[in-house]
Amino acid sequence: MRFGICTAIDNIEKVEKMGFDYLEANASGVAALSEEDFQKTLELVKNAKIGCECFNVLFPKTISVVGPDKNAEEMEKYLHSVFSRIQKLGGTIVVFGSGKCRSFPEGMDFDEAFRQLVDSFRLVGKIAAEYGITIVIEPLNRAESNLINSVAEGALLRAILDMPSVQLLADGYHMFLEDEKLSDISRVRKLAHTHIAIREGRGYPLAEDEDLKGFFAQLKAIGYEDRISIEGSTKDFDEEAPKALAVLKKLAAG
Repeated sequence: MRFGICTAIDNIEKVEKMGFDYLEANASGVAALSEEDFQKTLELVKNAKIGCECFNVLFPKTISVVGPDKNAEEMEKYLHSVFSRIQKLGGTIVVFGSGKCRSFPEGMDFDEAFRQLVDSFRLVGKIAAEYGITIVIEPLNRAESNLINSVAEGALLRAILDMPSVQLLADGYHMFLEDEKLSDISRVRKLAHTHIAIREGRGYPLAEDEDLKGFFAQLKAIGYEDRISIEGSTKDFDEEAPKALAVLKKLAAG
């Protein structure tokens, strides 16, 4: 298993020294950089010994992929721009969470909202493939989105799309918060990426608990050996990030 952490690209040298295998950055943040700042970021990544392999927060909150404000032309233009930069930075996995962007407004028909989501994922997957990028569906808790709230629902969406460039993520925090059966990981089996944080306050995993043990047990059951990124909040990054890494390595080895 390979271990990463979601943080600003500026922290890549620090993350490398802590012993992480890669960094996971914010895609919409990269898209918003001026060309001058992007070139500086690119140089920083090129000089690091670890890579910026994964990206999350695909869309900024100003772009809707479901609902009356959905604009396929705007989406397409944005996706080419952001994927071009991610490709240059060496990214191969992009997480499609973006809960606000993919939530449908009150009063909208659920079936129509879901059809729009499927169409949006098809567009994202098609353009991602042009840049050698794999999109991973991120099931989110109900407080963050009203579409795709479980690993099982994410797997159904993946099956409907049937695109090699669109795969599935399991996020421990969202599963814990939703009291989702962790055994659903064994049921859907195929995962392309994972995220982890503890249930309380989405904090870093600083000690083993039953949630974490259960999550890792299911990953072992399906033979998962790919990436796992810490995606959470911390009051002291420098102190807590290496502690969390040690906990994850112990859980993976146990």
